[in-house]
Amino acid sequence: MHPTLLAWTERHGVAVGVSIIALTGLGLGFSTDATSNIPQPYNRISSIVGWIYFACWSVSFWPQVFLNWRRKSVVGLSLDFLVYNILGFGCYAVFNLAFFYSDSVQDEYKRFHNGLPNAVQINDVFFALHAVAVSLLTYYQTTIYNRGGQVVSATCKATVGIGLVAAALFLTITIFTSSELFNVLNFLYLLSYIKLVVSLVKYIPQVYLNYQRQLTIGWTIWNVLLDFSGGLLSMAQILMTSSVTNDWTAITGDPVKFGLGFTSVFFDVIFMVQHYILYRENNASNSESEQSPLLGRI
Repeated sequence: MHPTLLAWTERHGVAVGVSIIALTGLGLGFSTDATSNIPQPYNRISSIVGWIYFACWSVSFWPQVFLNWRRKSVVGLSLDFLVYNILGFGCYAVFNLAFFYSDSVQDEYKRFHNGLPNAVQINDVFFALHAVAVSLLTYYQTTIYNRGGQVVSATCKATVGIGLVAAALFLTITIFTSSELFNVLNFLYLLSYIKLVVSLVKYIPQVYLNYQRQLTIGWTIWNVLLDFSGGLLSMAQILMTSSVTNDWTAITGDPVKFGLGFTSVFFDVIFMVQHYILYRENNASNSESEQSPLLGRI
């Protein structure tokens, strides 16, 4: 992206972000086909809510990219968090792609869930692919900007390694054998559980880093606020879908989606407490206090 465009986007960040979220949610929510297995008008409401939380979560990645670019530094941003994100969203992207586009996976899912379709929608697919791309971009920034001595921890490396080895072994056995346990559907569930486990632990290094520094400078609050909004809307959509269809397998059949929303909301509350209450004075007195419209403190 051209530096002038970056600077303009940063100055008008709030307006740009709100516009993207509104246009995406309302525009795509009304223009795309509403989910056929949900009765009217809830199918249209579900579609709009889905696209709005997709936009909130998607936009939430970019303030950190802009903050890193403006500071030319990633000090204050946990590298473990980024590595976990790449693994988690990579697994989530494969899961959503298979559930949405593969007829065989959809048929296998229906066979195990009384003929009911899975809850993955097109906005889930777009979100996962976008998340992988921006997570890789953010990690690239850590290779060209000042890290301040930060490194990826041994715990993170071991956790990611275990996840990759487990997925590779399960896939290998699935390819060369045929059983009720080792099948494509269960492999995809394994990927979803890896994503869920990653989401349960990925925020912890950032919480601890903020605690160590007694600051949240370098970890933009806009990421947290948008992620919080997306998490609430994600849970609201799936609860509404389950309620109006009287089919709670939307949660039990796709636990990662509901679990992601709950986990993100839980940790976002912790980050907001750190930013607005615990370290508020330290942030205000710090020489790197976020000042720009996009990244400034509310």
